[in-house]
Amino acid sequence: MDMMQRLSEIVLVVMCLMMVTCVEHQTDQDSSTVKYNTRNNLYRTYGNLIIANDINNQTKSFKAGDVVMETQVMSQILNMSDPTVNSSHKNIIDWFLGVVGFKPIDKEPEKPTTQRPPVKKCMKCTCGLALKHKRIVGGVETLVNEYPWMVALHYNNRFYCGASLINNKYLLTAAHCVNGFSKERLSAVFLDHDRDNSYETTTFSRRIKAILKHRNYGKEGNYNNDIALLLLDNEVPLNDMVRPVCLPPTGKSFTGYNGVVTGWGATSQHGHIAPKLQEVVVPIMSNRDCRKTGYVNRITDNMLCAGFPEGQKDACQGDSGGPLHIINSSFHYVAGIVSWGEGCAQPNYPGVYTRVNRYITWIESNTRDACYC
Repeated sequence: MDMMQRLSEIVLVVMCLMMVTCVEHQTDQDSSTVKYNTRNNLYRTYGNLIIANDINNQTKSFKAGDVVMETQVMSQILNMSDPTVNSSHKNIIDWFLGVVGFKPIDKEPEKPTTQRPPVKKCMKCTCGLALKHKRIVGGVETLVNEYPWMVALHYNNRFYCGASLINNKYLLTAAHCVNGFSKERLSAVFLDHDRDNSYETTTFSRRIKAILKHRNYGKEGNYNNDIALLLLDNEVPLNDMVRPVCLPPTGKSFTGYNGVVTGWGATSQHGHIAPKLQEVVVPIMSNRDCRKTGYVNRITDNMLCAGFPEGQKDACQGDSGGPLHIINSSFHYVAGIVSWGEGCAQPNYPGVYTRVNRYITWIESNTRDACYC
């Protein structure tokens, strides 16, 4: 039997049910349960409602459209709720199919509309532009505020690591700089140059609201995945004096590039950390060549090596977490994060950095609430 035949039979049954007459009722004292002789009344059904219609237009104590209770059918009391509220059966066929056990195919329920937060408006800005035109090459002091994304991390108000501003809300640093550290004791100092001279520049600070360390850091007992994000407690206004460094393009090894490392680290092994921000230029080598050094197989694909075979120049203690830049048409990209190494500027042991472009997806997925340049 096809569907049309079944529907036709069901409609006929419904019409027969609608012609059933009711027995005479006695009037109770409670006016809310008055019973009537409804012999000349047909019934209309709307969902779960039964509504009496006066077909003889005779004057009765009820009028067409009044809701009455059906007493001849031995069934559960009908729910007299409004059929238009929270009901998927809006017509008689759907209602009767439900009564006789043939549940009609419901339409896909409408998904609740959730009000999305307003899209954040980001001001136009430029990343990676240093505040000078000509570079100083070779392990010397930088110009004042030359790198406007450079941040000094303090723990209990003492400098200990570097970091880079990558947008208006987050810093990029090494995971080992924040591993086991309490965010309540951390602070980030911007626009600092000479840490011994509080009058040279106008610095400002931010507290750290959250530490987002890569979940796989330390799992292999080495410095693999040595990367972390720090969420600032307040946004940083991006302008010519404070601007973020650019994130690097993916898929590039940067082999043969000159990398520029900046930081307040020691200028010699076991030496004191530098009061003024320093920079050094080191050549970036391939991972294949780096595995031929004294590190052998300790170098993973998430690492980048830079330095001279004979040593000479290198990052050192205190530079950790700071950036290794590559420069393209005056724009600075953070290709590496100062991570680890054997000593400082030792022959056959170049500096090892976190390879940032291996983590672009991770960085972007964790900083969606921020504004990039």
